[in-house]
Amino acid sequence: MSAARTPPFELLADASRRLAAAGLTHALGASGLLHAHGLVDHVGDWDVTVSAGRDVVEPLVADLAPRFAGSSGVHADSKLMLHGGAVELILDFAFVTEGGVARMPTIVAGHWQGIPLGALEVWAAAYTLLGRAAKADLVFARLAETGADGAVLARLAAEPLPAALAARLSALPVRPRDDGTGPSGSADGSRTPRP
Repeated sequence: MSAARTPPFELLADASRRLAAAGLTHALGASGLLHAHGLVDHVGDWDVTVSAGRDVVEPLVADLAPRFAGSSGVHADSKLMLHGGAVELILDFAFVTEGGVARMPTIVAGHWQGIPLGALEVWAAAYTLLGRAAKADLVFARLAETGADGAVLARLAAEPLPAALAARLSALPVRPRDDGTGPSGSADGSRTPRP
């Protein structure tokens, strides 16, 4: 991989600090998540999923003059763009599917440089629903190598996903849990991404 190209990390860290101080579950996703796992070297913006709506999140970042985007197309969620789009807060992450609205859970599956990381399993589904086959394939390949978290797969299986995506997720190997707690089998749900 070539030298990493990312937006300024401090912008991400500031948004994460604000969300954490308010007690909101949030996690880095999209290309930032792939970068943290060593799968890509280019991050266009820092995408952070947040388990909360606009009414809760916007006051936390009001001084940053956030730009709001409501649901549209396949997106059933909404977004707050910060710093000219360098940071995008995805609120109540969800997609419209033929079967209804598929909610993508914000699950903290580890940390990278102090930033909560989303579950790769969720982003395998998200990239598939977005029609981003190359990135979906990267994530599925990593999960085939490392094993998927069975609890995350079960949460996704409860959503109205297209049959082909549901089958692809259910075909992933499930990694053993160490002690039965947390998304990755650790007491705090943390796991360290591969370099």
